[in-house]
Amino acid sequence: MNMKDVIGRLIDETGRGNAVALSSLVWSTGSIPMSDSAKMLVTEQGEVVGTIGGGCLEAEVYTAGQSVLQSNTPCDMRYTMTEKQAGENGLNCGGTVRIYTERIDTAGGGEAYAEIEKAKAQRAARILITELNGQRRFLTDEQGNILWSIGDCPPQVHELLTGIKFKNKGGGLIMRLPDVEEEFFVEPFWPQPRAYVFGGGHVGGQVAALAKNVGFYVVLIDDRPFFANEERHPYADECIAGEIESVFSSLSLDQHSYVLALTRGHQYDEQVVECALDTQSGYIGMLGSERKKIVLWKKILQRGADPERLGEVFSPIGVNIGADTPEEIAVSVVAEMVRVRRGVRKKWKTKKAEGMQ
Repeated sequence: MNMKDVIGRLIDETGRGNAVALSSLVWSTGSIPMSDSAKMLVTEQGEVVGTIGGGCLEAEVYTAGQSVLQSNTPCDMRYTMTEKQAGENGLNCGGTVRIYTERIDTAGGGEAYAEIEKAKAQRAARILITELNGQRRFLTDEQGNILWSIGDCPPQVHELLTGIKFKNKGGGLIMRLPDVEEEFFVEPFWPQPRAYVFGGGHVGGQVAALAKNVGFYVVLIDDRPFFANEERHPYADECIAGEIESVFSSLSLDQHSYVLALTRGHQYDEQVVECALDTQSGYIGMLGSERKKIVLWKKILQRGADPERLGEVFSPIGVNIGADTPEEIAVSVVAEMVRVRRGVRKKWKTKKAEGMQ
């Protein structure tokens, strides 16, 4: 199960008046066998939801969860996966992790997670701030406005939140306040990223399927109904048949939106890119060669496009792996999307874009 399943079960259990033990990876160093946002939940009935890495680590976390449920005292555990341990349980990585386990019930955090899920449905981000080995907890929006809290929020938290630069879709970080001993785990919860795939041909179809498999909400768009339907693209969450400009006018694109120009012709890709430039989309990519980009960019700039914004577009789209087939191209494209989602941003080439005018 992924973190979405863990949070969903947490909300279900606390909503019915039950408590759970929630274990979160709050810090790591070296090579580790889990996501930087890994979570595991233990119910009062002893059921485990999610994973925190497997092997003897998970067994210890499970024991800690049972203890926390009984005592209501958090457990802050560091665990180093040595070579000896790797030989015993297969965790051949050698990294060190810090796992924080806490008791969550309706009043002690369940409401915050319910609000997080509600915000995701509204395409809004939330930031959960938990005092490690303490009782205070705060839920804020991206601007640092407190929406829910347990205890008083130190004024330093407001000041530090404004300076934090999260990875686009990464895990949390530990905040240490100046001149005090308290530590706070600051964890962002982002809306599900959406991939708007313009082009329902072979490449578009493969990109849509792979993007769905790695967690994107996929919208497949083509002006030809035969190329934009559920039968042809069963993995897409939505299929839209319509002209490019009219489709863009109906979309609400934000920083968690990925627009991909994978159409059947240069003129259509050009239209997709130009329309996307006027949106808040966090990622815009176009399939094609460097020569194609130069030709289209000149035309777009001549019509008054912002050179800096155009310089953010990923083109040629994808990680250069020498891809040839539609399936290989999809691997290249989605790899780049994941890299951006995890916080690796494109270096702008503003001067180059300006030189095309």
